[in-house]
Amino acid sequence: MAIEPSLLDACTAHLKTCLQNIHKVIQRANEILCSISQPSVCSEVLLSSRGADYISGVVEVYRLSKRMEGGMRTHNMDCERLRFVLRDIELSWNNLQAFLSICPSLLQTLPSQSTLDDAAEYAVSDLSPCLQSCCGVCLLNIPVPEFPPDVKNGMINIGGRSYHPCCANFWLHCVDPILPVPTCHSSCSACVKLNKDEL
Repeated sequence: MAIEPSLLDACTAHLKTCLQNIHKVIQRANEILCSISQPSVCSEVLLSSRGADYISGVVEVYRLSKRMEGGMRTHNMDCERLRFVLRDIELSWNNLQAFLSICPSLLQTLPSQSTLDDAAEYAVSDLSPCLQSCCGVCLLNIPVPEFPPDVKNGMINIGGRSYHPCCANFWLHCVDPILPVPTCHSSCSACVKLNKDEL
């Protein structure tokens, strides 16, 4: 089932805002490396502990874009506006990898593209999962744990909603100080059951 048009617009807006901020972070990394005129200096910066930590953070930001792409696939969200931003992210990421190629030892420490591509792990379904069971940022379905969310299952619970820690961290620091709370479609069987149980 596809997401209702009004909910799709809200989800698209929140995804687009986050993806645009992801693009800014990766583009900024490109600008920083481009501003270093000497390859030897660039290599020295990248091999320093601060440089390696910075690149590691940029990798995690890129990983978030792939996770969001997986959430879009899970919910059958195909929007031209989002595809354009995803394309820009990929172009910036490929450009960044070209800069990193001057430092092969650092490039080898980066996760492989298949590891980064969380989106490939999530199959498109005819039924969109309940948005209440998804990460509020990337919209990937979160399995219902047997125990309350904690560090063990990689999720945090804020205001009754679950988030991947890296998704919540990026949103709060780079997008908005208030986490998004996507609402589910009116015919969602999980939400209807939850509402009946609460009455």
